[in-house]
Amino acid sequence: MTLRGRRLEKALVNRKRRFWNSELLVGRASLAAAALFALLFLVSSSSAAEVQLSDFNGKPHSPLRADTRKATVVIFTLPDCPVANAFAPEINRLVAEYSVRGVSFYLAHVDRDLTAAEARKHAADFAFRCPVLLDSQHALVKALGATKTPQAYLLGPDGKTLYRGRINNLFADYGQRRQTVTQHDLRNALDAVLAGKPISQPITEAIGCHIQTISENKTP
Repeated sequence: MTLRGRRLEKALVNRKRRFWNSELLVGRASLAAAALFALLFLVSSSSAAEVQLSDFNGKPHSPLRADTRKATVVIFTLPDCPVANAFAPEINRLVAEYSVRGVSFYLAHVDRDLTAAEARKHAADFAFRCPVLLDSQHALVKALGATKTPQAYLLGPDGKTLYRGRINNLFADYGQRRQTVTQHDLRNALDAVLAGKPISQPITEAIGCHIQTISENKTP
């Protein structure tokens, strides 16, 4: 082989070596990125599952933690939201009918200034029979992505959201109350989950009062 031929062969070998080295680096970078994504997902899931809030009696609850419950319902509320308060009778009916079937219910107050005494009075005024949580720092709001009250979240035994949205169609819009309820969205979702069937409409639009974020509350 001529000197020129040997140089060309050496150059080709070096080029192949650089190619495979670059491929190896890309592969390692991809694996590292995948590992980082998986770690962030696990940390996020773990953080959501570890959301712990106290009720107005000071008892801690972990509504997102997976356990033996067949399902969990979280309903966000405000004491001065007329739409949320209008749903109190239906919320009480749902608690009475589905608690005995293995479903846990939580009301979560999102008013940052609400005291435990005020939450207790509100629960007594509307005869709520499920734990009423104080989410003053919006830990549960952020974990589930709530934006309005009342907004309902139906969670499976693993803590994953199966349904989110309105309780039923009692309101056509804010301030526009229907005479008759024709769509029982949360009740239908509960029946589907307990029967082991898919939820026909897992997302609906909740109508009610806007949940002010912490940054909004700080705005003068």
